[in-house]
Amino acid sequence: MKTNKLNVFIQFSEQEELLGQLVLDGREILFKYSESYLESGGNISPIKLSFDQTIQTTSSILFKGLFGVFSDSLPDAWGTLLMKKHLKNNGIAIETLNALEHLAFVGNNGLGALLYKPSTNNRSADTKKIDLDILDNNVQEVIKGESNEVVDKLFERGGSPGGARPKIYANYNQVTDSLIYGGANLQEGYTHWIIKFAANIDVEDIANVEMAYYYMALDAGLIMSESKLFTGLSGKKYFGTKRFDRIGNKRLHMISAAGLLHDDYEHSQLDYGVLMQEGSNLVDSAVVYEQILRQAAFNIFAHNRDDHSKNFAFLMDEFGKWEFAPSYDLTFSASSQGQHSTACAGNAINPGTKELLELTNHFSIKNGPVIIEQVKDSVSKWHIFAQQTRVSNISEKSIAKVLNELIKG
Repeated sequence: MKTNKLNVFIQFSEQEELLGQLVLDGREILFKYSESYLESGGNISPIKLSFDQTIQTTSSILFKGLFGVFSDSLPDAWGTLLMKKHLKNNGIAIETLNALEHLAFVGNNGLGALLYKPSTNNRSADTKKIDLDILDNNVQEVIKGESNEVVDKLFERGGSPGGARPKIYANYNQVTDSLIYGGANLQEGYTHWIIKFAANIDVEDIANVEMAYYYMALDAGLIMSESKLFTGLSGKKYFGTKRFDRIGNKRLHMISAAGLLHDDYEHSQLDYGVLMQEGSNLVDSAVVYEQILRQAAFNIFAHNRDDHSKNFAFLMDEFGKWEFAPSYDLTFSASSQGQHSTACAGNAINPGTKELLELTNHFSIKNGPVIIEQVKDSVSKWHIFAQQTRVSNISEKSIAKVLNELIKG
């Protein structure tokens, strides 16, 4: 049965609230806010959505005809691969589904606070302890196309967070060091986490490298969600990070820069200057200038070139207050074009101190030069963080060679 209509709910706490409705009308997808939400809530996408009772549609050909804020709920590369194989196992070709049917599969399992009903997501809470090594083997089988038998299990266990790297949602108890699949509602003592697994293009010690980058980013003054290395029974390491869109069982609404600005993150035209301007308008504070400058400097000097518009986000609480989200997906990386996905003062190929100072001057960031030097200093200590997280000697030296050149610029 085809789905041409979806109710969208927003859930900040235990109580769900009807946000509005999505309707597929021919080739257009229409959205209308509910009257009740207009009286009590805040605009979930202030740049692209009018906060009123009008029926709205987007002229953008991006995002399967959806507004970017709803497209953000859809899985990226890994989640889409799982969904495709899961559907195929059930005799359905993913190409036959419309955008609303994709959202129905997300249901209440997406990032942020948006939920979609009626949902075809029948995932239930699972209190089994996670064996990371077995799960990693399952992930690698799917990546290599060797097995479809484990797809349904991975799909049911929440393997659909955004990003290219394989990930799962998990619940973690720090007191007992217990990691379970869990569900949307936490058991006592548990918090929401995301656990990452290596993709086929990753170095063997990618988890250690990302953990070193986490410590390096903290040293550089970036705001990060708590992260740690989990250890499988084999001794293999897996990078995990606490979800910043969850506070206990409460949720925060989340929108990426791609969703906010309707930027095609795979062929991004974004500049850090645009991100600063639109971010400060949304957050209504000049503080966001410093936050984004610090992140831009880190991405540039630490060679995080996969800095596309889905790797920046904003959070809104139940009172409609916005903030720039903690930094995430920070690691040594290259983009598919071999340059930065987000340009800095117009330069995406080899930006450095010159371009960062241009942003500093344009936005009158008083502490800009100090921020830039602080980030450089932290990146210059790469070897300390690499040794702290037991990055391999090969990875430590190869990354150091690149970073030492970048911090000269």
